[in-house]
Amino acid sequence: MPSPLVSHRVVRAASALTLALGTGLVAPLLLAGTAGAAAPEATAAFSATDHAILYTAAAGQTNKVSVTASRTSGTAEITYVIDDSVPITAGTDCVHPSSADKTKVSCTVATLDSQDPYPTLKVALGDGNDVVTYHNTTDDTYYFASIDLGVGKDTLTETGGVQGNSVIGGEGDDSLTVGEVTVASGGDGNDTIRAARGTIALGGNGNDTIYSNGDDSAADGGAGDDEIRGDAGEQRLEGGDDNDTIHGGAGNDFIYGGKGNDILHGEGGDDTIYGNSGDDELYGGPGTDTLSGGPGKNVVHQD
Repeated sequence: MPSPLVSHRVVRAASALTLALGTGLVAPLLLAGTAGAAAPEATAAFSATDHAILYTAAAGQTNKVSVTASRTSGTAEITYVIDDSVPITAGTDCVHPSSADKTKVSCTVATLDSQDPYPTLKVALGDGNDVVTYHNTTDDTYYFASIDLGVGKDTLTETGGVQGNSVIGGEGDDSLTVGEVTVASGGDGNDTIRAARGTIALGGNGNDTIYSNGDDSAADGGAGDDEIRGDAGEQRLEGGDDNDTIHGGAGNDFIYGGKGNDILHGEGGDDTIYGNSGDDELYGGPGTDTLSGGPGKNVVHQD
């Protein structure tokens, strides 16, 4: 069973994701300059309302941004170094480490004494085919980031001890590789999501590919002909609408085909497999499995 901290983190990250999907992750910050001035820059600044660093791309920008989170032991501050391919305006609590490089900022936020994990960094990239890498160098994974990639064919990769982030791919064919205990939504488009332990992966509309790994993980392909592949651990894997293919992998999994003509493989472990509506094919694999095709002309293989 997940720890209370993990449970709180998933709930908090899911809430942040729901809010972002419904209202937009952050309001664009006002950009300095007048007509005829240089093109608007990305902005980084502390928001007292959000108690977080807000990093917001300018309209029309394509960003290639690297974020590194660090924390000095014994302090209540987290520092984010944000290095992009475009110039950045450094606002409140952010500075340029080098006056010669306006594409990099260092921002520090003091953490609150909170019962629940909360985001100390919010990223909104808007349009463009953006590339993001997020690396956590701290041994404290209590605080997390909310990242909205926006419209475009975007790529995100998380490394280090990343836990609890909320990630939105947005419209476009996105590739998301996320850390543990994360909520990741691909949005509209044919997305690829690679998820770790305790992560909720949501494909959205489109023909998505989701790799789910580790205990307490869940995946939902949404509308479209999706492929979902589980790995070690106990997972809940759902195809959603249309014709899906699901492989449970090792572990005791719950597999649900949803609407459409689905092909469902339990593979290793004691699995529960339900096809729901449509003409489904169910394969139990090794282990003591429970299989039910549901309405439709189904083929059931109890191995």
